[in-house]
Amino acid sequence: MKRIDPLVRLLGFAGAALLGAVALAAQQPATPTPGPGLDLINERCGYCHTTNQVFAAHKTAAEWPAVVQSMIDRGAELSPEEQKVMNDYLVATLATDKKAAGAAGH
Repeated sequence: MKRIDPLVRLLGFAGAALLGAVALAAQQPATPTPGPGLDLINERCGYCHTTNQVFAAHKTAAEWPAVVQSMIDRGAELSPEEQKVMNDYLVATLATDKKAAGAAGH
């Protein structure tokens, strides 16, 4: 049986570790944009689920307000003003079609 050179084995393990780190980093959501909407998300959404679930969600500008309303219907406590702040933040920063949403608003 042929033995694998220890250097080749080490390089193989290092390459596998690097690929794993890259894959893990790709799954992490980007650092959220600061603002009052982020403050509300951190204060209110974390009661029922992690805020990472919010930042990892792939929703359009039309879907985010429906998601927020669904959370309110399930017991999330947001005033109408807070709901608007959160909707505006989610659409501006996380909507998958935010370029189209921004153009439509002008």
